[in-house]
Amino acid sequence: MLDKKSPIPVYFQLKNFIKEDIEKKKLKPGDPIPSEREYCEKFGISRMTVRQALKELETEGVIVREKGRGSFVAIPRIEQEGLMSFTEMVKARGMRPETEMVEFLKVPAGNLAATLGIKAQDYVFKITRLRKADGIPVALETVYIPEEFVPDMEKKNLTGSLYNILKDEYGMEIKGSKTGFSATMSTPYLEKLLELEEPMPLLKVESVNSAAGLNYYEISYYRSDHFKITVNLSRG
Repeated sequence: MLDKKSPIPVYFQLKNFIKEDIEKKKLKPGDPIPSEREYCEKFGISRMTVRQALKELETEGVIVREKGRGSFVAIPRIEQEGLMSFTEMVKARGMRPETEMVEFLKVPAGNLAATLGIKAQDYVFKITRLRKADGIPVALETVYIPEEFVPDMEKKNLTGSLYNILKDEYGMEIKGSKTGFSATMSTPYLEKLLELEEPMPLLKVESVNSAAGLNYYEISYYRSDHFKITVNLSRG
C-alpha cells in the first residue's frame, strides 16, 4: 500500500508499486495495467498523481501508452551485441525463442553468386523463417546458403538455431559476419507475418556470414519496437 504520510512523494511510491508488480510477474510483458481510475479508487489518490507516475514509467520504457486503449507493460527489446544468433539474443533477455518455417526452396544462386563465392547456376537453399520471442513475431529472416556445403539440409530441424545446425551437423562454426543496417517501411506481406496492426518502420539487416570456406547471405526484417542493435566502437 501507499503511505501518504511518508516524505517520499505518492506518485513515486505508486511508480515503484507498479514496477514491483512487473518484477514479480503479476503483470507480464504486453499485459494491460489498471486504468487511472482504478488506481485512484484503490489508493484514494488524485488522477494527476497517477498520471505523473505513469508518465515517468513511460519515459523509462517500463510501460507503453496507446491512445484510446490504455497502458501496457512494455515488451523488452531484444538486443544484439556482437556476433549472436537470434536464439542467443532472445534467451539473453530471459524469453523463449520460437521459429516458424515460412518457405524452403532450392533455387539457382543467380545474382548472389559473387557474394556466395559460387557460380550463378549453382543451387542454394532459400530458407525463410518467422522468428518469435515468447510467441510474439519479432523478425522475418531469409537465408541463402549454397547446397554443396549443406547437403540434406531439407531433412534438418530448422525450427531452432541455424548457427547450431551448421556447427553441430556440418562442423562449420560462424567466425565472421559483414553486416549492414538500414530502415525500411513494412509491406502488407511483412505486416501480415509480423502481425502488425498498421504500417511501421522496420530494421532491415543484411549479412554475409562466413565459416570454413562457406559464405551465406541473410536478410532479415525486425520490428523496430522489439529490437535494437548495440555496436561497440573503439579507436586505436
